[in-house]
Amino acid sequence: MPADRRPDKGEEFIIDRWPNSRLIVSPYSGHGAKFASAIGEKLARLAVDPAYQFEPFFQLSRYSAFA
Repeated sequence: MPADRRPDKGEEFIIDRWPNSRLIVSPYSGHGAKFASAIGEKLARLAVDPAYQFEPFFQLSRYSAFA
């Protein structure tokens, strides 16, 4: 099995589109609450602008299984 491109402990946020253009967002409990307004703004843009790409750091493709 290939190694993940950016290994983490599964504690990082995921904000991306699934192949059928639906949004996928990891839960934001605990420390994520302080980022809610910034994440919400980005999610709104991601939902209405098909050309918009969220920062690569948050994309699901950082995991080899979804590359």
